Amino acid sequence: MSVPNLDDVAGVLVRPLQLLRSRPHNTIDRLSAYRGIGLDDLFPAPDRLPRVRSRERSSLPGFHNEDLFFASLHQPIEPLFAKHYHARSRRFQTVYARRIRPRGTEGRPRLLYIHGYMQPETVVEELTLLSGMARALDMEIVHLQPPYHGRRTPRGSAYGGERFWSADIVRSFEAMRQTLLDARTLLSVMLDESPAPVGVAGVSLGGAFSAALSCLDPRLDFSVPFIAHMDMGTLLRDAPVLGAMRKDLAAFGWTWREFGAFFSSIGWDELLPVIPRERILLFAAEHDRFFDADVLRDMWRRWEEPAIRWYPTSHIGFIPHMPLAIPLMREFVRELPPR
Repeated sequence: MSVPNLDDVAGVLVRPLQLLRSRPHNTIDRLSAYRGIGLDDLFPAPDRLPRVRSRERSSLPGFHNEDLFFASLHQPIEPLFAKHYHARSRRFQTVYARRIRPRGTEGRPRLLYIHGYMQPETVVEELTLLSGMARALDMEIVHLQPPYHGRRTPRGSAYGGERFWSADIVRSFEAMRQTLLDARTLLSVMLDESPAPVGVAGVSLGGAFSAALSCLDPRLDFSVPFIAHMDMGTLLRDAPVLGAMRKDLAAFGWTWREFGAFFSSIGWDELLPVIPRERILLFAAEHDRFFDADVLRDMWRRWEEPAIRWYPTSHIGFIPHMPLAIPLMREFVRELPPR
């Protein structure tokens, strides 16, 4: 009997949770607001440094942990959503990040880390995954919470990330825009604090954002996207956990093809890295049913074939390989020449 792909199992497990989702608004007819706008305006750089506040967190021995929070610089483009955004509470207008700093790493490269879709923000995650990664990499990690996740989850959401990625395309696209701007603002904050270099990494959807940031911000010293590509249309087509989004979009008359065509129409598919390919390391899964391996190979070729590590596993099955991948990332960063 064949063993089921863990990616398909993940899709089955989230179905009961997604039954509790709020019904999305059909905003397809409002997407014209984004067409004809240059990529520099769709995905702008931060125009100022925000006022950053910090609060110490309990730390494991040998670490200094703290929260950082500041007002998001995001300004929605689509008029109706902009009105909604500015009328709401500050819950998703505030950027939250967790800094995990192993003692003795001052002056070393630092990492801006973005987690995946629906990933919970738990103390266990901080004390195991993030602290373990920071120690293994021997570098400070600043962990960004994307909109609609963690402490930025609106009240009434059935789960973290419910309103980030849904058939309400305007809200989903604005969440993408906000994530990229919040990450670039956090990068500005980190570089203002210290001249030590900053790289970016992320897993799954966080990996897709890490890849996009590689195409938007030349200030990054390195980029390590894990198990992700940037083709949003095929992600919608393939990802088992996006079944509810596919169903809702179908009710609005859209498939993954129309979704992907929207991204093509705004120039998203034209994005290429603005940091040298020698400073990019990709991790990929051969049997990934979230981010198709062939689509990732196409991106890798367009990116002039940066370093890539393949694993004979699925998207979810990559998780046990993380303890082996992190040391490879550490050596990759250590061997990079100063810029």
